[in-house]
Amino acid sequence: MSCPRFLALFVGGVLASSAALQASATKIWVSDSASDFSGGEARGVAVETEGALRLSREARRVEGISEASVFAATHDREGAVLLATGDSGRVLKISPSGKVETLATLPEKEVTALAVGPDSATYAGTSPGGKVYRIEGGKPEVYYSTKAQYVWALAFSGSTLYVATGLPGEIHRVTSAGHGDRLHQTADAHVRRLAVDSSGRIWAGTSGSGLLLRIDKSGAVSTLYDSAKSEITAIAPESSGRVWVAAGSADVAAGGSEPISSPSPSPANKQSHSTVAKEDEDNSKEKAEVTVTVGPARLAPSRPTGKQGGYSSEVLVFDEGEPPRTVWTSSDDLVLDLEADSARGSVLAATGPNGKLYRIGIRGWSLERTFDEKQVSAFAGEAVATNSATGLYLISGGPRSGEYVSAVKDTGRTSRFGAFRWEGTAPKGTEVSFSFRSGESATPDLTWSPWSAPTSSTSTSVSAPPGRYVQWKVKMASDGTQSPVARRVELGYRNRNTFPNIEALTALAPAEVLARSASGGSNVFETSAPDEKGIFTSLEEPKSESPPRRVFRKGYRTLTWKATDPDGDALVYDLEFRPASSEKWLPLKKALRENFYSFDTTSLPDGDYLFRLTASDAEINPEDPKTATRETSPVRVDNTPPIIRRLASAPSGTLEFEAADAASPILEAEYSVDAREWTRLEPKNGLSDSLTETYSIRMDPKWRGGFLLVRVTDAARNVAAASFPLQ
Repeated sequence: MSCPRFLALFVGGVLASSAALQASATKIWVSDSASDFSGGEARGVAVETEGALRLSREARRVEGISEASVFAATHDREGAVLLATGDSGRVLKISPSGKVETLATLPEKEVTALAVGPDSATYAGTSPGGKVYRIEGGKPEVYYSTKAQYVWALAFSGSTLYVATGLPGEIHRVTSAGHGDRLHQTADAHVRRLAVDSSGRIWAGTSGSGLLLRIDKSGAVSTLYDSAKSEITAIAPESSGRVWVAAGSADVAAGGSEPISSPSPSPANKQSHSTVAKEDEDNSKEKAEVTVTVGPARLAPSRPTGKQGGYSSEVLVFDEGEPPRTVWTSSDDLVLDLEADSARGSVLAATGPNGKLYRIGIRGWSLERTFDEKQVSAFAGEAVATNSATGLYLISGGPRSGEYVSAVKDTGRTSRFGAFRWEGTAPKGTEVSFSFRSGESATPDLTWSPWSAPTSSTSTSVSAPPGRYVQWKVKMASDGTQSPVARRVELGYRNRNTFPNIEALTALAPAEVLARSASGGSNVFETSAPDEKGIFTSLEEPKSESPPRRVFRKGYRTLTWKATDPDGDALVYDLEFRPASSEKWLPLKKALRENFYSFDTTSLPDGDYLFRLTASDAEINPEDPKTATRETSPVRVDNTPPIIRRLASAPSGTLEFEAADAASPILEAEYSVDAREWTRLEPKNGLSDSLTETYSIRMDPKWRGGFLLVRVTDAARNVAAASFPLQ
């Protein structure tokens, strides 16, 4: 289906779902990219880098692993998974069928590193004590002693074993049992990671300064990268020569002296996986949010309360002869391990403490899977090890099912939900169904609605009650031959209509006029025809985008206001007026769209009037209109000019006159002799602020026989003039 046709049908579905959902006010929540989908939780459903949801391969949890921590994982030549665990010093072996057995129990408390040698024997590093054991036939023997406190990583280049230690941070080179030497000592307390690239060179990462080192075949050590993060947490070479590197930091310093990427022990009373799965299927109860409980000197020190935060990570790509490139960053996750996928040109990133497994490529990233255990710690071929609740998942094909739960959508305000549609494919042998829920709290809790009954329709109405927040989830299933795909998901909603807000309503000074003019024009305006439904005339000009100009027009008053609508709806305004002595409101002007109105007051008797503004969003919301009103304080209408009266008691050689007004203070007075320029007069009391003012003009003998003109203006811009003969 073409995109324009799809959108047209979708909008039509939204409109059909509820008559109150107007097209101009309906919003559509669209998820159609990797970044959109990666905000949710995927269990058995992968988010592809191209931006789609697809069933991932089955992840089967191995039962019978009860160790406190998993420090490292690898696989042997027969495909069995080997786990380095604590706190009982055991190396576990898990067969491809899921059978768990103890390969060896070592004297030290924790097995912190593993490697399988070219001789097919298993090599294990222990802590504390810093020893390396060789295990063959289930029998461990001390192979090398580093004299450090920790052994953090082991890696073979040919028949030579390299050992990374902590306290002190060193790299040892071991050529045979009991024979080795310290190749390099760093200023950092720990060397956390080792890896061998396709050329046989050793890559090492430190904890403290976050240095990435490389050792060539001659034993020369060079620094390739000085990260702004505190630790190099993972290194994953590809057969092509490319090397992926992860670096991370924690805002809260880890207790003790261990690196931030050491695994967290399982809680003492760990809830069984079957119980968690059972609760997850109960749609009538909200699943409790899992938080990471961290012991001392372990992965990810306790986060501050409140919103998640405290960790940051970056993943970089190193290509031969090129500077490093940062291809992914996060302020919520700490990368704990990387597994290169050369066939797809990407890398899998195991993270904590949100239990997310990402796929990261040069041009994008996606969410591969979400685990309940919250710390995805290590890869071993087709197996994934977890901590916080110790576990191992074996990845395989065949019939499978999965579930994806979207991120919570904040619609901004309590909303009604309309149509839901998804675009994708559901081949024969597969199933896809969607459910919805809503609530008023940002985090889903027991106050949210239960998940709606699942629907397989590609177009349906959202069966969730009104709420500010909404989620959808999709369940997918396959018989193993093909996988369903969801490429685009759309959900329509409309905020519940809210009241407009009138923040201010003001009357400008008398005769001040606001008007728009596209050309700049003059300040002279002619009145338009009287309003057919009222007594007032107004000023009419062509609409333009220019801001209104402030000009003057005698007898006019201007009302101006500021109003907003929280929904962004267009507002229409009505103006009314009433004399201060009356309770009845009379129409002034209806259906205004500007935020000001200028009108002629000469139709009104002088006096005090009140004006009322009503803002309405009925044009957008005809079935649920909301209005707001606001009144002015009394506004004085005064269109009567002052009275000028000559005073007979003036001293000799002067002319005195009095200016009086019944409603407005006298603003200014001027005089002119024989029609020459106006000369300003000051009142005898020095201030023009009263209804009556007295002025005095000293007569010049040269004026005799001339013509004296006096002009007085009151505060309402009414002008009076008088002439006096000069004897």
